[in-house]
Amino acid sequence: MDVKIKIKNALSNYNPFAISHRNRMQKKLVNRDFSFICPNCLGGMLLHDLGLPFLSPTVNLMMHQREFVKFVLDIDYYLSQNLCFYDDPYYMCPCAKVGEGNKAITIHFTHYANREDAEACWKKRIPRIRYDNLFVFAMEKDGMTKEDILKLGTLKVRGLVVFTAHDYPDIPYTCFIPKYQNQGVVGNILVRSYLNDKKEYESYFDFVKWFNEANGKEYDCRSYCL
Repeated sequence: MDVKIKIKNALSNYNPFAISHRNRMQKKLVNRDFSFICPNCLGGMLLHDLGLPFLSPTVNLMMHQREFVKFVLDIDYYLSQNLCFYDDPYYMCPCAKVGEGNKAITIHFTHYANREDAEACWKKRIPRIRYDNLFVFAMEKDGMTKEDILKLGTLKVRGLVVFTAHDYPDIPYTCFIPKYQNQGVVGNILVRSYLNDKKEYESYFDFVKWFNEANGKEYDCRSYCL
């Protein structure tokens, strides 16, 4: 893990304002036995702040958004495949291919020291998945198209939200972030406040209320967008 991240985490653990913020989040949370499928560090950060166990193999890793769509739409297939690790000169972390042929996707285990740790955590968390209490998060970036976003609507999960840089009034499970409209892609929403450790993504969406109330019948998340 990057030294700067370690320092930030250490400061956060002893920051009384950060502790108070996390405590308020945890007290509001009723649904505490869910799995959160997410393609980036947001999942691990959010679950840590909520004081929850990692009931998902996608914690502390990164997938490109379009490949994440492929992954989550055929999750049983990908979770049954072996991790094929390889050396990527552009990444300092363990990297692996999953799937064969045109179904292959890449996973960057960004917060793991080595391949052994990455594979061990991946395998031990797969059986933990709560398929009856499953939430999926994605972001409009990495070339993700409206067609990709619409495909996610075929999922059978308890909650689904896609942060977008474009307004899609016809897709109820999107959360439009005007800040990134000119960029056309959602930017770094993991930036944290040094005062209370509040993350940027918390200012766009009420995750705690969503985890508590989403019922899987309708993927309309507009009431949780801030």
